[in-house]
Amino acid sequence: MNKFESSANTLLEELKKLGILEADVIFISSKSLSVNARLGKLEGTEQSEAADLGLRVIKDGKQLTISTTEISKESLIELAKKASIMVQSVPKDEYCGLPNKSLYMKNKPELDLVDSVVPNNQDLLATALETEDAALSVRGVTNTEGASSSFSKYNISLVNTDGFSASLDRSFFSASVSVIAGKGTEMERDYEYQNSTHLADLDNPHTIGTIAGERAVSRLYPKKIKSNAVPVIFDNRVSGGLISILTNSISGQIISRGTSFLKDKLGKNLFHSEINIYDDPLRMRGHRSRPFDVEGVETKVSKIISKGVLETWILDCRSARQLKLETTGHASRNTNSPPSPAPSNVYLGAGNISRNDLIKSVKEGFYVTEMMGMSFNQVTGDYSRGATGFWINNGKLTFPVSEVTIAGNMLDIYKRLIPASDLNFKTGIDAPTVLIENMTVAGL
Repeated sequence: MNKFESSANTLLEELKKLGILEADVIFISSKSLSVNARLGKLEGTEQSEAADLGLRVIKDGKQLTISTTEISKESLIELAKKASIMVQSVPKDEYCGLPNKSLYMKNKPELDLVDSVVPNNQDLLATALETEDAALSVRGVTNTEGASSSFSKYNISLVNTDGFSASLDRSFFSASVSVIAGKGTEMERDYEYQNSTHLADLDNPHTIGTIAGERAVSRLYPKKIKSNAVPVIFDNRVSGGLISILTNSISGQIISRGTSFLKDKLGKNLFHSEINIYDDPLRMRGHRSRPFDVEGVETKVSKIISKGVLETWILDCRSARQLKLETTGHASRNTNSPPSPAPSNVYLGAGNISRNDLIKSVKEGFYVTEMMGMSFNQVTGDYSRGATGFWINNGKLTFPVSEVTIAGNMLDIYKRLIPASDLNFKTGIDAPTVLIENMTVAGL
């Protein structure tokens, strides 16, 4: 941070000499190491390091973003000169600008986002081999597509002309394996992938491998079903996708353009009155936790959906000004683009019914475990996806199902959504298993 601050201050001082009084500098650096293994042998190792500096300058209602990997003093002075000239040629944007000073983060909370464990190649290889071996040990698994294990660490630092300066470090660990069950024309594949900020928050390699193996075997000998309108249950492995559509559709950028099916729904009931959806950027060890956004605005826990009602848009400073609102602290960016709104740790609150009881409540329906492809109309909310899973008959999962398309309108889906109690924080956009009381299932 000290080295970056020195470079950033050099840049901002040079900009001031050139008449640029409003600017920010973001620095993103990362290191990563990943190992791939297949059939008990090392298949490949990848190691990378990257460091990029992004400069945003604002003058006379115009905004320019430019990036570089060269941070010597001479290069930064040249970058400042180039930016001061280029910003004069871009179109005016009446909504651009730094945040109101009162919104900056004042006290940085401890979110425990960095693990002290730093694995080497052999550690990661051992994890990948153990994960694959556990998957291959499941009866019925006949082959493997390989296993991987990875570690990464990155830093985001931000300095601006208002005197704001802050830095955020975090680590990531991941483990995955994909295997094949069956033989000949009767083969099915499945996988398990997990990631976390701390190694201890991952399941152990044996558990990860066993999950993948059992999933693949359970999909053997799938049947096709006739098209129908039935209850559909989304396993908590895939249910977060329904919430991701919600967060994308309430982004300030989309709302300000008027291209979202939710553009007129602020303050309206979208879900059942018992449904709550949270955005928690301050969750300890969270996948997307952050005490400040990339404009320096202090983040806070909020309810996107409160008792079924849509309470807020997801806003950065620009989209907030355009909508005549205040930023919600959701600005995100890389080094070569301006800020735009993005959610942090979003999750659908757990319900009061267990997953098993949710399944038992369905006489005939479809239990979704994996989805592929997607057709979604942002303007109308019409939604369809390819899916695989299991057919429910008299409250039990009876046989695997493949080559199915599920479809509906998101407004209807949200109104009919019932959550189970099995919420797990796995990706950063999470939900428990959910039942949609009626959807179109297209098969034969």
